[in-house]
Amino acid sequence: MNKLGLLIVFSMMSFVSLAQQTAPKVIKLEDTIRGNQEQPKVLTIVPWQAASVKHSLPSQIVERINKGFTPLERDDFSRQLQFVTEQVSDPEQVSYPEQGLKP
Repeated sequence: MNKLGLLIVFSMMSFVSLAQQTAPKVIKLEDTIRGNQEQPKVLTIVPWQAASVKHSLPSQIVERINKGFTPLERDDFSRQLQFVTEQVSDPEQVSYPEQGLKP
C-alpha cells in the first residue's frame, strides 16, 4: 500500500509539472498612439441658464403676413363682391386693394 501511495504521489507530481509546461506564455503587447498636437479651432458656446423671457423680435415680414391673411365673414365678402361688381362693368378688371388680389 505504501508503494501504491508513492506511485500516486509521483504521478500527481508529474501531471503538475506537465501542466505547468503546457501553460500558455503571457505575451505583452505594447503600442503607442500618436495624435495631432494642434488644438482644434472650434468654439462651442453653451448657455448655462435658460432664457427668462422669450420674446420674438418684431419683424416687418411677419406683420405683413398677419395683415394680409385676415379672416373674412361670408356675408361681408359677398356684399363687398356684389358692390364692386355693380360699380364696374367688367368684373375681370376689378382689383381688391385690401387683399391685393383679383377675383
